[in-house]
Amino acid sequence: MNADDFTKEELFSRLLQLEQRVEELEQENKRKDKKIDQLQEQLDQKDERIEELETRLRKYENPHTPPSKRRSGTDESPTSQDDEDENVRTDGGTPGRKDGHDPEWRVTAGPDKEIKVTRDCCPECGEHFDESVGVSPRLVEEVPDPQPPEVTQYNRHCYQCDSCGTETVAKHPDCPDEGQFGVNVISQAALSRYDHRLPYRKIADRFEQLHGLELSGASAWHATERAARAGRCEYEQIRRQIQQAEIVHVDETGIKREGEQAWIWTFRTGEHTLYAVRESRGSDVPAEVLGEDFAGTVICDGWTAYPAFTSNLQRCWAHLLREAEDIASDHEEAEPVHRYLKQMFVGLQSWLETDPSPRERAQMHRSCQNGLRSLVERSVTDEAVATLLGKIEGGIDHWLTFVGEPAVSQTNNAAENALREPVVLRKIIGTLRNDRGMLLC
Repeated sequence: MNADDFTKEELFSRLLQLEQRVEELEQENKRKDKKIDQLQEQLDQKDERIEELETRLRKYENPHTPPSKRRSGTDESPTSQDDEDENVRTDGGTPGRKDGHDPEWRVTAGPDKEIKVTRDCCPECGEHFDESVGVSPRLVEEVPDPQPPEVTQYNRHCYQCDSCGTETVAKHPDCPDEGQFGVNVISQAALSRYDHRLPYRKIADRFEQLHGLELSGASAWHATERAARAGRCEYEQIRRQIQQAEIVHVDETGIKREGEQAWIWTFRTGEHTLYAVRESRGSDVPAEVLGEDFAGTVICDGWTAYPAFTSNLQRCWAHLLREAEDIASDHEEAEPVHRYLKQMFVGLQSWLETDPSPRERAQMHRSCQNGLRSLVERSVTDEAVATLLGKIEGGIDHWLTFVGEPAVSQTNNAAENALREPVVLRKIIGTLRNDRGMLLC
């Protein structure tokens, strides 16, 4: 059948049908294109969401995040129990008090007073009681009712020396040199701010609730500022003692000052912890706090400011092992590196428990140093593994200081723990407003 077999009307009808079909197909294509655009938009939104979640996840799953801050990946409480718990103990131990171990009880203080509690008749039938058949003592601990503020007027007498003309105002130990609030108000304001982590408005509310003392949030701020100024001498004394220490843990973390980057530094010894807020993250800060002639050992992470300040370092093994483990989880070529480092660290810990002599320590130091040099000289093709080996090589003289010096710790956990409270407070206050806030942080 060809075109000559159709009449003009049939051809025209067939043409109309084809045009209608073409129009239907075009409409269908438009609907599909619209659907494709919608799906593409959804994919773009999901890609953005995935990128956002991965960015947030990297804050908690990276080699520089301590285990205490890493998230489990579930919404369940870390104390919840499950029959399929993957973190069950493998050492054969069980939770709770062990057999043969004496229980610990809370020590209760003796009574300050005793109150005799009696009853005249039976609560059921009303029969009169002659005498009690025993005593059921109950010890109750209670705090006293909130006390109102005590207002004292100090009439300070003024004197003028007849000999030299010097004018003097008498002082009282309980009368502050400035302001209308006493020592207890100032100390409680500082305690509420930095121990209880209360905002200044809440500190003011607390004084009013407990003592009926009315003060504003600004007054609470001024009270903490006075506490900071009053403690400046003790701060400098602690700094001088840390400067004389043989071992100091040092770490730093970021904080905002008027929206700009600043840093909270911590310097910790076995007896003291010192904080300093500075705009710099460079070696000038430890040089300022510890002194340029500091002769002790600094335990730190791999930040470049520390080797720029001193060559007597102990690099943190916790950071190194976390980074090696993190890279080994994604790069097979890093697995033997992580395994070697972990075996060396665990082996050294066990060996140090035997209390080796200084000569044995020196020999072990040389042996492990040679082992690390052999480790970093291996040929690798993966860039991430090469970077890890480069970091090990960069601190090759600082990984094993603890082997030769018994008092030196292998990790910088002490400084990281010291930064936890300032970090929590940073999350509450958000940013420092000015230089005066830096002195109070």
